[in-house]
Amino acid sequence: MTSTPSSSDSANPPKAFIFECSSNTYLDCVEKSLFGSNKPWPLEIKAGDYCLLHHYEIGGLLGLWQATCNGTRNLVPKIWGGKFPFQVRVNLVLPKPTEVPQKLLADLGINPAIGRFDNCVDDYLAEDLIRSLLGT
Repeated sequence: MTSTPSSSDSANPPKAFIFECSSNTYLDCVEKSLFGSNKPWPLEIKAGDYCLLHHYEIGGLLGLWQATCNGTRNLVPKIWGGKFPFQVRVNLVLPKPTEVPQKLLADLGINPAIGRFDNCVDDYLAEDLIRSLLGT
């Protein structure tokens, strides 16, 4: 269910949600196609929304995944020791996780090395991120 964002689709502007991981949680996220948070914002995610993964220990923002379901609670209750109950299933859109170019992040005012930014990115910022990763 990969779709390319369209500027003309103003009724449903693209959204991208940024999850965080560490070296301890990264492999579970990628191998199980599951992202989670300890805060409830993933409940806003709808199937088809894009997701990125901020690896805060290396300061990289990786993409690109697409939600395969709406965000919910406890899809896999015991994963990560139950610490991240707000979850969404994702599907990798690209052949492999790809780091968002630092220049694009700087141009858009995002600094993943700082480690804190909005978890929901929408409108033109989301469209630019998605297009840069899809190469369109």
